[in-house]
Amino acid sequence: MNVLQLIDEVRRQVPEGAPAGTRWHATSVVATGQGPHTVEITARIDAQGRRREQFWCDGTRVEQHVLLRLTCAEVECPHAVAVRAQWQARHQQAPTKTPAARAAQRSLIQDIPVNIGGHQLVARPARFPCLTPCPHKAHPPLTIDKTGFDLFEDGHCLAGGVMDLNGVRKPRLPSVLAAEAFVLARQIETRVALGEAIQSSRPKRGRKRKAS
Repeated sequence: MNVLQLIDEVRRQVPEGAPAGTRWHATSVVATGQGPHTVEITARIDAQGRRREQFWCDGTRVEQHVLLRLTCAEVECPHAVAVRAQWQARHQQAPTKTPAARAAQRSLIQDIPVNIGGHQLVARPARFPCLTPCPHKAHPPLTIDKTGFDLFEDGHCLAGGVMDLNGVRKPRLPSVLAAEAFVLARQIETRVALGEAIQSSRPKRGRKRKAS
């Protein structure tokens, strides 16, 4: 269960207008790109009929907007990166290197060999501006420079850039594994097309007529 689902569950159990004294506590382990977090949410209706919510992350009381950024699936969002850095400094944790941080440590023109089925290709890391909505709707959409790869063979670019997926722009090849999968998929498509072409080029045998 992700954070938004957990919040929705708590709000269903303790809706506005519920009787005074109504209370619900929910806990879930939320997986993120930086590791799992134990999230707890409590909601109650106080004696004056007001609805109250409290949030915890790994046993520490936090505000909702902090929780949403700590558990955000968009690892390269600057809002989430800033909150995670503050969290790690406060809890004396070693900073987690995001794909963007790892890419910044190497030259953007460094080629990574990709050898698939006898084909010698190279994946070249790049940064692609992508207008990205917040998965937790904690802030308006942002243009984020996301890490990805362009794939080259003999100096010609075969694939890369960005793609639209459900209205969200993302790098077409976000990792070397994605580049390898792209090559394998194209090889399979080529073999299937070649097999169909060979099959269609063969002369068709006519039916023998029965003797009367």
